[in-house]
Amino acid sequence: MFAGRRVLIGVTGGIATYKVCEVVSTLAKAGAEVRVVLTDGAQQFVSALTFATLARERAYTDADFWSAEHGAPLHITLGQWAEVILIAPLTANTAAKLALGLADNLLTNIVLATAAPILLAPAMNTQMWEQPTVQSHWQVLQNRFHHLGPQTGRLACDSVGTGRLVEPLEIVDYLGSLLLTGGKKDLLGRTVLISAGGTREFLDPVRFIGNPSSGRMGFALAAAAAHRGASVYLVYAPTELAIPQGIQCESVISADEMAEALFSQFATADITIMSAAVADVRPQTFHTEKLAKAELPKILPLESVPDILSTLGERKRPEQILVGFAAQTGEDFLDLARKKLFVKHLDWIVANRIDKPQQGFGSDTNRAILLSKSGQCIEVPLVRKLVLAHNLLDCLVATCDPYTLV
Repeated sequence: MFAGRRVLIGVTGGIATYKVCEVVSTLAKAGAEVRVVLTDGAQQFVSALTFATLARERAYTDADFWSAEHGAPLHITLGQWAEVILIAPLTANTAAKLALGLADNLLTNIVLATAAPILLAPAMNTQMWEQPTVQSHWQVLQNRFHHLGPQTGRLACDSVGTGRLVEPLEIVDYLGSLLLTGGKKDLLGRTVLISAGGTREFLDPVRFIGNPSSGRMGFALAAAAAHRGASVYLVYAPTELAIPQGIQCESVISADEMAEALFSQFATADITIMSAAVADVRPQTFHTEKLAKAELPKILPLESVPDILSTLGERKRPEQILVGFAAQTGEDFLDLARKKLFVKHLDWIVANRIDKPQQGFGSDTNRAILLSKSGQCIEVPLVRKLVLAHNLLDCLVATCDPYTLV
């Protein structure tokens, strides 16, 4: 996703500057060419030498902007070099300059001289963030640039509120999406409903039938769809993953709870992607008190769980797109997925083998074959799940009727 790609990072003067060091280091280790531009304020927190060391490239400051040694104007050179630009942490001062189109340093001149997609990640004290002037500027910037955050939590000043820089790995993922899509907002105006994780069907308060799904694929799909401009509603079973920014979500545990949440949202969804691993069976009886070991049944009576995906397929209107997943083992996984595609009235299905290394439950990567009801068969090699998510969304965008919204 990043190998050989050109990423320019603009750093402005806030205490959250130290977090950008992790962004730079992660990108460089992933094979990206990273160049860092620091404002004078940023250098009060982290030196240019630190960023140059992490990026394996020289870092630029305003002293370079006014130097004659570069020949061609530096802001033009860097603006044309970059494939994607991140500005983090975005301070109130730089936000005001960008909103008004001012250019009084190297970074703000680069912004005016580039055609690359730009991601803004603001961070500041809550009272500063909530100032009417700052919010007015932010409204302008949201219409012009990609943006992420800020988060709510404990700030460096020990107050609790909105103003934290989003976590570095979430920033890295968004940059990956921008590189994969060229910054297109091709799902703007669309509503995408996604399920994630593995449901749990309890025998008693501490024992359940479940599966090892981590929710990573569904969360990657949710992040990718949001990065492409969609309004995303994520229904997720128990997971340790952090919820991506800008996404509506609902936490559930059992298949019945997941069904209720999905059915309540389905009618207004343009695209529904069922990536959750929903239980097929559950104990016939739930015991409200923990069973003693001696009381555990030698044979556990089970009953079937209602098929959520089949019900959605029966309710689907012609203009809606419904996607399922087929996590299988064995050489006949593709035949099983193709059967599921038609039996459950799906538009697309993602077929993947979970008995192969580095793919399936719990992994950061996956390999899959995308099948459509019209006969398309697209093989996706072993890639990060975010990349697979964009591969699938590329197919769905091409399927969407551009004139029809739910």
